[in-house]
Amino acid sequence: MIRIWILLTLVLPCLAWPAWPQSKPAPKEVLLFDFEDPADLKAWSNLELPGAKVKEPAAKLELSDDHATSGKKSLKVTFAGGHWPTITTTQVPTDWMPYWTFKADVTVSRHCVVGFTVMQERSQRGGGWDATVSRWTKTEFLKPGRNTVVGILHDPNNYSINAKNGKVVRFEIYMYNPQEGEAIFVDNIRILTAKETKPPVITKFAVLGTDLMVSGEISGVRELGKKLKDKWKKPEEKSLDEVEGAFRKQYEELKKKHPRAVLAILRDGEKGFDPAQPDKVYAGWKDAYFSSHGPDGMYRTRAENLARAQTQEIFMRHRSPLMRVDLSSIPTGSRILAARLIVVRATVDGRDARNNPTMWVVEPCNRPWEEYEVNAFQYAKDKFWKQVGGFHWSKDPDFLPVFLAYGPGRGKVNWWDFTLAVRFWTSGDHPNHGFMLHGDSRDYMMAHTRKAKEIKNRPAVLVVYEPK
Repeated sequence: MIRIWILLTLVLPCLAWPAWPQSKPAPKEVLLFDFEDPADLKAWSNLELPGAKVKEPAAKLELSDDHATSGKKSLKVTFAGGHWPTITTTQVPTDWMPYWTFKADVTVSRHCVVGFTVMQERSQRGGGWDATVSRWTKTEFLKPGRNTVVGILHDPNNYSINAKNGKVVRFEIYMYNPQEGEAIFVDNIRILTAKETKPPVITKFAVLGTDLMVSGEISGVRELGKKLKDKWKKPEEKSLDEVEGAFRKQYEELKKKHPRAVLAILRDGEKGFDPAQPDKVYAGWKDAYFSSHGPDGMYRTRAENLARAQTQEIFMRHRSPLMRVDLSSIPTGSRILAARLIVVRATVDGRDARNNPTMWVVEPCNRPWEEYEVNAFQYAKDKFWKQVGGFHWSKDPDFLPVFLAYGPGRGKVNWWDFTLAVRFWTSGDHPNHGFMLHGDSRDYMMAHTRKAKEIKNRPAVLVVYEPK
C-alpha cells in the first residue's frame, strides 16, 4: 500500500499539469514606428490608388531631429496641398487583436485634422457603408504643438479591427486640406493591451421658456418628448396658406393691443419683410447640410458640403442642416410679439408624424459658419469645430446647450413657435449664428431648402414685432 501511495503522489501531478506548450501572452505595449533608422523611412510611400479620379499631390517624407517624442528622430511629412493626401506602409504587425488602445504623437503648427487608418485583408476602399465599417480609422482635431492621439481599436459594433477581416496588412496617415509647404511631425506610434477610455460627458440642456432641463443633445430630445408626451395632440393637416393665414389672424389680434405692430415675412425671394421698403425682396436665409454620422471612417462624407441642394435631410443631430435667418431688418429694441418657423417637406417618409408623438428642437450655433464652406470638420475654411459636427458644449462651445424652440412634427407643412428664439437673438445678448433643427428619430424629413424652385416651399420665419 505504501508503494502504491508513493507512485500516485509522483504520477498525479504529471496528469494534472500537461507539458504541452502554452500560448505566449502579448506584450503590454508594441512600438509600431519610431523613425530612428533610414530603413524605417524606406518602408513608407505616398498612397496612390488605381483609378482614383483625383490624384493627391505627393508629400515629402524625411527623418527629422525636431519634435521627437521617442528616441532622437521623428517622421517629418511636408505636404504639397491636396484634399486628403495620405502616406502608407505595409510593414506592420499582422495581429492587432490582443490590443485595445492606439497612440501616436503628432506635432503641428496650427489647428487641423489628422487621421490614421488600418487596413486588414478584407478591408475595402470606398465610401459606402460596408466599405467604411470594414476598416479602422481615427480622425483627430489637433491643436498647435504636440498632441497625443488616442484611439480605441475594438468597439461593440465591430466598426474597428476584428478577426473576421483577417490580418492587418497596411497602415496609413493622412491630413485634411493641408496647406502647401505645411509640415507635421509624427513619432512614437504604438498599440497597448490596456483599455484607455474617457467617461462620457453629459451636458444638461435648458428648454427656453420652461424650467425643464434634459440630459444630452440626442437623448435630451427624446427625454423632452417623453416629458411632454401627455400634452401631445394629433396635429391637424394644414396647407401652407392655412398656416400662414392663421398667423395673419394672430397678427390682426395683436394689432388691437399693439397698433404699431409690424408683420415681417422672412422667406428668400419674397417681398414683405421690411415696411420701409415694401418692394424689396428678402435674401437673408442661409442653409447647409452636412453629416457627422459615425464611425470615423466616414471622414470623406463628413467633409462634404451640400449647401447648393434644393432639398435636404432633416433628421437626428448628426444628420441635419444648419440654418440662419437674418433678423437685422427688425429694429434694435423692438418687442417681439410672436414668431413662427415654417419648414415644408419635399417628400413624405414612411414614419407617420401625424399619428405618433414626435419631438423636434432648435439648437443655437455659436460659430460664424459659412454656407458653402461648413461641414462636419469646419464651420469655415480652416476654422474647425471643437469636435466633429460641433458636438462640443463645454468651455467655448460650438453650440449653446439650450433648446430655443421645440414641438412635434406635423404633415407636409411643419411649424413651431419661434417667438422665444427670435427674442433670444434680437435682445442683443447673443449673436445670431443660426441654428440646427433636429429630432428624436421618430420622424424624418426630406425638406425644401432656400434654393427650392417654388418660393412658397422655402423655409420661412414669420415675425410680429412692435418697433421701439
